[in-house]
Amino acid sequence: MNTHRLHSRSLGTLFLLAFFAYGIGTALVTSVLKAPEHLAVVAGQRAPFVAGALLLLLNSIIVVGIGVLFFPILRQRSPSIAVAYVCTRVMEALTLIIGVVFLLCILQLGESAQGQTTPELMTLLKLFSKGNFWAYQLAMIILGIGSVAFCLSLYQSRLLPSWLSLMGAVGYGLLSLGAVFELFGLPWGILFSGPGGLFELLLAGWLIAKGFRTVTPSVVA
Repeated sequence: MNTHRLHSRSLGTLFLLAFFAYGIGTALVTSVLKAPEHLAVVAGQRAPFVAGALLLLLNSIIVVGIGVLFFPILRQRSPSIAVAYVCTRVMEALTLIIGVVFLLCILQLGESAQGQTTPELMTLLKLFSKGNFWAYQLAMIILGIGSVAFCLSLYQSRLLPSWLSLMGAVGYGLLSLGAVFELFGLPWGILFSGPGGLFELLLAGWLIAKGFRTVTPSVVA
């Protein structure tokens, strides 16, 4: 079955958009929160903070779109994995949105503090920051576990080069493992997320440049 080039290019573009939306959004939010006195200055830097939060929300919308666009491709070969991948992306998006809600709570807290840094406010700040951290790590666990089967399905269907599909399976597995380590206080998440992030960039480039392979039923079998 031939997959339309526009479909594959749209998927590749969505992967790139998600990568940059989350990366830029995180950078904007972090630039406000990195200062020790960020509770006092967050209200004064509302614009970059809100812009970052909006980009993070945009990322959540994009990842759902990725799952939806992959559904008709996977459904022809493995309907159960097609449904599971859409659910994975939806659950990832919802969990990331919860993290954004915690960030917006920090913004509201900074605005209501009016420059004060009482122990009670700092406790709330730590709780909201921790909530955002937990939401992100849980989202990465969901994405990692759900995407391993997705990549193995791509490997079995031969829609992508074998090395790329296997790289994705390994990368997503490491991503989820790194998130588990983070939840237990081991700061290895960034290191373990590297292969998965590289896979998504390579996948995006491949889909845009070459698209999916044309595979006949006999080859799939």
